[in-house]
Amino acid sequence: MNNGNITNITNEEKLLAMLSHLSMLFGGIILPIILWAVQKDKSNFVRFHSLQAIFFHIAYLLMVIIITMVIVLLSLASGLGITFFATRNQDPGAMSAILIIVMAISIGLIFLVIFGMIGYSIYLAVKAYGGNYIMVPVIGKIIYRKIFNTL
Repeated sequence: MNNGNITNITNEEKLLAMLSHLSMLFGGIILPIILWAVQKDKSNFVRFHSLQAIFFHIAYLLMVIIITMVIVLLSLASGLGITFFATRNQDPGAMSAILIIVMAISIGLIFLVIFGMIGYSIYLAVKAYGGNYIMVPVIGKIIYRKIFNTL
């Protein structure tokens, strides 16, 4: 498996591969889908990077959905806890503090995921523009094997 530079990759292919990854900043998932559809039979390099970008977008979306669901569930649980404490004539302020802490941690986690994914997509874009077959963890090797028919 070749993770290094490939000498016969054109500047246009490098640019299209870079744009596939930068679609995290603009264009959304539509841009790598269009690049994949247009270039899938012309360039394995663009095909590889556009497929990685597509799956990277899907992973990002799933992470945001999961984190949002956890935030909603924790908020509901904390809200029920505040209601429980209020009906028991105990201090609901303790549960309110827990709710604030949970929300702050959750919002911080969302920002960490957003900026982490954007930063990683910029890193992938720079590597793609350098002509590298850099692989996203988990899906990168699978895509590489499918495109180049290797085991």
